[in-house]
Amino acid sequence: MNKDLALIRLDADTVLLQARGPDVDTFLQGQLSNDISRLSGKQAQLSSYNSPKGRMLAVLTLMRRDGSIDLELPRSIAEPIAKRLRMFVLRSKLTLTIATDEASLGLVGAEAPAALAAAGLPAPAEALGYAVAGELRVLRRFGDTPRYSVHGPVAAIEALASRLSDAPTAGFDAWMRAQILAGEPVVGAQTQDRFVAQMANLDRLGGISFDKGCYTGQEIVARLHYLGQLKRRLFLCSGTGAAPEAGASIHLGGQDQSVGEVVQSAPGAAGGFVASVVLQLSQAEADGLHVGDTALSRPQPYFID
Repeated sequence: MNKDLALIRLDADTVLLQARGPDVDTFLQGQLSNDISRLSGKQAQLSSYNSPKGRMLAVLTLMRRDGSIDLELPRSIAEPIAKRLRMFVLRSKLTLTIATDEASLGLVGAEAPAALAAAGLPAPAEALGYAVAGELRVLRRFGDTPRYSVHGPVAAIEALASRLSDAPTAGFDAWMRAQILAGEPVVGAQTQDRFVAQMANLDRLGGISFDKGCYTGQEIVARLHYLGQLKRRLFLCSGTGAAPEAGASIHLGGQDQSVGEVVQSAPGAAGGFVASVVLQLSQAEADGLHVGDTALSRPQPYFID
């Protein structure tokens, strides 16, 4: 098998929060930034769950199946997010349960579509394309490099891993690196309630609906959109040495005032690290950025205006 492929276990670090019941669409429509009515069985959806201040508590990937909606998010924040969402269920008829009987695999690399085909699985071509094959669900993730997550019951995922046993394996750092290079933001415990969704480019990734009506934090998100007052965006940076912590402050030269924050970082494929950072737009072409004693490269935009 071609070496331009990595097989990665995802379920130790990500998890599915399953929302099930007759009121699931109505409930999530009032909680999340995207339009749930546009979520289909063939197209997944990116969305944010915000605080009343309009700042993100989680970035979620939504997948529809069997009368329920799966919300993928980092395992480290799953329980608090589930608990918070349950506070607002009230009389709505639905349950919110972390799926302990589910597992997931990631495939990254040019040979990922061929590896899926050899295992008898579809490989959607477009970002967030979603396909169901028996017990397994396949999702195409963001990025120029083919990247897929496969979700299903634990036994079915273990059987798939056996069928793909010839594929080179990698740790979760490789998934995070691909995620960062693709510009897909992640909110963890260290960065909750810090960024409005547009700062992390969710508007450019189709993660915000501006015509769906009210949801938690909607007023702030809409105001930022319609009044054009956005002063920060997500950029890609790199550096040498150890990867900085999520939430770490970014400074310019010897200045004391922070000009941005690290959103996510991971070891680089050839050493050093890559990082997604929310940065003041005034520093979009700055040299001399650093996190502590660690120098950052000149930021690269994920989207060209």
